[in-house]
Amino acid sequence: MTHQSPDRDRLLQLLRDRALTRESVVLASGKRSSYYVDARQVLLDPEGAALAGRLGYAALLPHAPVAVGGLTLGADPLVCAVSAAAWNNGQRWTGFFVRKEAKKHGLQNWIEGPFIEEGTPVAVLDDTLTTGGSILEAIHKARKAGGEVVAALVVIDREEGGREAVEAALGDAPLHALFGASELLG
Repeated sequence: MTHQSPDRDRLLQLLRDRALTRESVVLASGKRSSYYVDARQVLLDPEGAALAGRLGYAALLPHAPVAVGGLTLGADPLVCAVSAAAWNNGQRWTGFFVRKEAKKHGLQNWIEGPFIEEGTPVAVLDDTLTTGGSILEAIHKARKAGGEVVAALVVIDREEGGREAVEAALGDAPLHALFGASELLG
């Protein structure tokens, strides 16, 4: 997690007010949970996008990615927000989306966007981390496309074991979470 700031405090409040539902649901991982977080409800709002973009940019800045991306659809709003925040700070971090399956026509790519070339430093993003399945797939596909994964970022770490799996896959590259579930639910 990161230190307190007005941006962070406001984003946390927005997530609590607009993204958090306290009821029994089945998650993408197949696990049952007593709460659900639909971060897109905040990340697709201009205020939430600006806040998450600035916070994500600040967390990733020391790792100097040239591109940011993740598995579509969960990562898409965050990718755009962080890329825009980088641009607002004088840096070009292109965005990319990792498809859930390869295109059936054209170049049959797994990755959409100006990914650059072999050895490009990239950060992999996602909205929520539970088991790590989505972000692990994005890390694998980014590497297979030639990217050097220098960091990963999630908005919410549900603190259910996914961090360990992602950190193992990242090796020396860090995993940043803007918020943990304990803080979100607190």
